[in-house]
Amino acid sequence: MGSRQKLVASLLIAALALVSPAASAATKKPSPKATSKVTAKATSKPTSKATYKATSKATSKATAKPTSKATATTNSTSKPKVTKKPVVRKVKKKRPKIRVTPSPKPSWPPQGFSVEGEVYAKVPTAQEQVGLISANASLAKQIKACTTFICGSVQVASETGCLWWEVISVISDGDGKKLGDLTSAFPKSNARDVKLLIVVSPENGDKGGSAKIGSVICHHEDRVTNDSTSTYKKVSG
Repeated sequence: MGSRQKLVASLLIAALALVSPAASAATKKPSPKATSKVTAKATSKPTSKATYKATSKATSKATAKPTSKATATTNSTSKPKVTKKPVVRKVKKKRPKIRVTPSPKPSWPPQGFSVEGEVYAKVPTAQEQVGLISANASLAKQIKACTTFICGSVQVASETGCLWWEVISVISDGDGKKLGDLTSAFPKSNARDVKLLIVVSPENGDKGGSAKIGSVICHHEDRVTNDSTSTYKKVSG
């Protein structure tokens, strides 16, 4: 090196030696104070307080309360309260037992009847006839014809029963004049069964009249089905 260069180098070394301690000294004193205080306050305290409070409070309020209310509403919707209606039990009323008393069998032989062999016959009074007809629906239908035509009636019975009955009667007008002879056939009857037979003539009964029962016959053989149940022979003149 030249003398000039050596001189410059020496001057630089000397300048560095003078500046270095001063910089070092200036750096040592403010550095610990500024760094420790500023860092502690700015980093430690604000972070812990601001971050924790904001996070914990906001989270607990925003999630806990709305969630609990929403859940309660959902439960009330999904499970509605069902009110049970009281069960009303119907009490069955016991029906009173009706005792049916069978009508007494007519005494045998029947009282007040004319008898010939096994056959019994009687012409009932008007009062007796009304009682017998009211107790029998089929007789009530038959008697309706007597509002138009001359009719008569007779009660019959047999000890052994009959396959069919034959009744012969004389038909007269209101003055007692004979109008004709009527023969009527009726169904069977059982043994000791008392029946009311009603004969209906073809003669008009507007002016009155009567059907006088002449005889009754109990048949034990089958009736010819082709025969008419009623045969009337009118008196000429």
